[in-house]
This record gives sequence, structure tokens and C-alpha cells, in this order.
Amino acid sequence: MQIIDDLTQFPRSLNYPIMTIGVFDGVHRGHQVILDQLVKRAGEKKGTSILLTFSPHPQKIISPHDAPPLLQTELQKQQMLEEFELDLIVCLPFTRKLSLHTPADFARQILHNHGIREIHVGSNFRFGHRRAGDIETLRSLGEEFQFEVCEIEPVYFRGNRISSSSIRDLLRKGRVALAKRLLKRPYQIQGLVVRGSGKGVELGFPTANLELENELIPANGVYATRVHLDGQSYPSVTNVGHRPTLHEGTSGAPVVEPHLLDFDEDIYGRQMQLDFCFRLRAEKKFEGISELQEQIARDVAATRKYLQRIKERGLGGDSAHKHRRS
Repeated sequence: MQIIDDLTQFPRSLNYPIMTIGVFDGVHRGHQVILDQLVKRAGEKKGTSILLTFSPHPQKIISPHDAPPLLQTELQKQQMLEEFELDLIVCLPFTRKLSLHTPADFARQILHNHGIREIHVGSNFRFGHRRAGDIETLRSLGEEFQFEVCEIEPVYFRGNRISSSSIRDLLRKGRVALAKRLLKRPYQIQGLVVRGSGKGVELGFPTANLELENELIPANGVYATRVHLDGQSYPSVTNVGHRPTLHEGTSGAPVVEPHLLDFDEDIYGRQMQLDFCFRLRAEKKFEGISELQEQIARDVAATRKYLQRIKERGLGGDSAHKHRRS
């Protein structure tokens, strides 16, 4: 797979180039259907599968105050896309100038000028200045610029279309188990392990304090999670919030603190990935330290029970890699 970030680097004389276009934030089940079809079609035509995506999210340039928090970092998205065995990823820097392209300009400069033979997009695809172009606009331009448009129907779950927005809403409510079903893998955040207050050690449940790279954190609460460190996976219980029993007030950004089960190593300064599997409860303030310790012990027991049940059902997909194929 080749990755480029400038159209001047676009390879010439590609065999039957087939493209899809989108931000693909989260690479959820709906995105996966598009990518699978793209790669399959390229194989049938002995052609070249191409993904055109953008960074930053177009909304961050067009209307930054309304831009959504992203489900993935650029590195996380790239790692997920690598699983689809695409031939070429074009990650264009999204600029104000690019946002002013009319649908016709976009079709001519991006598709026609690079010999794209087919474009595969979802039925809700929008493009061009002020999102003026839709799937019918694209079909009309395809007749003019000689490319075929393949419309891919949206994927639904429980009667609702799967989208990055719907997954964000679920995470804001702490519904990580349902978000996992829409993503086809647990929602994952990552960051550097930094020194915290040390309160976890005093309680008998040492935690890793994460300096996060992700923009979206699930709602405050306690979660059954899985930690990934240096290629190894560990069960964990994670508190997201402001630790009201230990600290007065709820101001500032929430703290994410996983407690790794049956683990005793110094991990400061190491990179960690954290999968959110199931929400155990809301965060609450307890009357005292002993009551908090008793609840944490129950949270640990509940996590062990949850993970054992997952293992017995053969659903060991709570891992960081190859979720789509599992």
C-alpha cells in the first residue's frame, strides 16, 4: 500500500483506477462495506483500489466551532485502513482553497485528471463548495468526464443508519458496548502513561494516568477495559471522570485511569492503547475511602466476570488488531 499527501505524487498509468472518497472517521461498519466493495471490484477488474481522504476534518476548516471531535487520531485511522489491503491512500490536506471547489471543479481535477474509471461512494455522499454536489450530481459529472458512479447503500443497525455521528453520540452517553457493535471493534483511545497523584496506590489499586491523544473520551464512569502495551494485552478497570471522593469539584477535563489486573510493572513513559468494552456504572462520590475501596473491588470482580463470559462465548475480539476480519 502506498500513501501520498499531494496530488502531484499521484502515480501515472494506473491499471483501471477505482476510488472512494470520504473522511472515514472511525472506519465503522458502514465504511467497511464501502472499502470491502472497492477492493473486491479492483480485484475483479485487475485494477487499482484508491481511497481519497482528508486531514484535518473539513469541518475544522470550514466551521471550526462546529467541528466534531474525531473518533480516531490520524495514525489510528491509517492503521485500520491498512487492514483493507488498499493499493493507494491519498490523504489530502484540506484547505480553504479546496473547500471552494465547485462539484465540477472537484470532479475534473480529482477524478478526470487522474483517470479514475469508477467512484464508489455511499448514498449520502456530498462534495464541492457548501456540499452542493450529491450522488446525482456525481452521476451527471460522470457522464461528462467518463467515470462510472457506484452507489453503496448505508448499513443499518436496529433501524438506524450507522454513522460517525451516531457513534459519537453513543460514546458521549457511555454506551461503549453498543458503539463496539457499530465499529465492529471496541472504541480505543491512546496516550502516554504519565505520573498522577498516586492516590490509586494508596487505595491498593494502582492506576496508569493517561496523557491522551484522542479528542473524544466516553462519558464519565467506570468501565471494563483492555490495555495494550508493547504488543501485549491486559484486562483492566478504568475510571473516567474527576474522582469526586478524592477531589472536591468537577471542573477541568476528565481523567482517564486504568487499573491493570494482575499486573505489577513500572510503565511510566510508555505508550498505551485502551479499549472500552463495557460500562459498569456511573462515577459517584462515596462517603469515605473504605467505601470507595469496596466498590473498586466489586468493579474488579465484575470486570473479571465480564471478560470470562466473553472468553467462554468465543468473542475474544476485544483486542486491538484485525477486528474487521474477526
